[in-house]
Amino acid sequence: MVGVRASGVALAMVAALVAPAGASMGGPTLTARSAIIMDAASGEVTWQWNASEPLPPASTTKILTAILALESGRLDESFRVSVNASETPPSKINLRPGQRMRLKNLLYAVLLNSANDAAEVVAEGLSGSDAAFAARMNARAQELGATTARFANPHGLTAPGHVASARDLAVLFRHGLQLPLFREILETRSVQVPVESAGVQWVSLHSHNRLLSGYTYLVIGKTGYTKPAKRCFVGAATHDGRELIIALLGSRDLWGDAKKLFGFGFGAAPERPPVVMAGIAPVPKVVRHVVRKIVAPSEGDDGESRGARFGVRLGPFASRRSAAATRSRLAQRGYTAVLAGRSLRLGSFSTAALAEKFAKRLRQTGYHPIVVQL
Repeated sequence: MVGVRASGVALAMVAALVAPAGASMGGPTLTARSAIIMDAASGEVTWQWNASEPLPPASTTKILTAILALESGRLDESFRVSVNASETPPSKINLRPGQRMRLKNLLYAVLLNSANDAAEVVAEGLSGSDAAFAARMNARAQELGATTARFANPHGLTAPGHVASARDLAVLFRHGLQLPLFREILETRSVQVPVESAGVQWVSLHSHNRLLSGYTYLVIGKTGYTKPAKRCFVGAATHDGRELIIALLGSRDLWGDAKKLFGFGFGAAPERPPVVMAGIAPVPKVVRHVVRKIVAPSEGDDGESRGARFGVRLGPFASRRSAAATRSRLAQRGYTAVLAGRSLRLGSFSTAALAEKFAKRLRQTGYHPIVVQL
């Protein structure tokens, strides 16, 4: 009898070892090699699967690249595109040597299009070289508590020793959420940003995040993919006043895994609640420094800009109260503004040129408007 019991225990242990990811921990069954759910407010880990294992993070690396850029205090500086940056392998926005982009605009390319050439321009502009920037990345990761992360480049292309754990990436993403503009960029679905050369042209950017719309929760986040890393994602969503961060590395079914994590983290989710959460406007957000000349959408734009309308945004402000106060001042001047979170939206125009004409009038009165695609 004792032998039978011992055999049963042994079989149970073997079953636990070979069970699908997450099953032995009472969580969702995933295809990912590593995953974590973290409370964004407290940093408490509510569920994890191999979350401390360092793995190739692919383009989720760009979370830290963006953090260093946002903390640099140089967002309005214009950085030159080097030959080296222009030759960085895809994904890219096909920057050419000698062109220039403001750091703020580069961040939209880095976080939305996951542009490796843009990430390289950021690294060279802030530190002079990949090696110097990687040293800054590693030092900052350690300071923020991402203790097993080691970065060799700003974009996440495969490199020896370039690894991070799901826990590391969740910790970094949590810090990013506390920085102005980080959340704003990740909430953007599509945008056009200016590239400066002999003249000025616009580059169309589109988020790679499939959960940014049409899902039970509005999810913001950063994707990543290389063959060694497989599919990766770090993101956050809010439900009933609670924000959760998830990180997935090495997934074969990225969006299926992500949905399982959020569903598990938030408990039984309602079938079809509103896609847009309270305080977040369904208005794409665009960088400032809008330019006068507009070129045709890039080849990969797949016609999304056809029939589009444009508006003007002010903000984000330091607080919702500040945004409301600005709306009152604008009303005294005869302008109607819609309050959306910590930002204001004005007008609806058939072309970006008309929106820019209105934005120019606002600039003359001391405001800093942004043209947005509605």
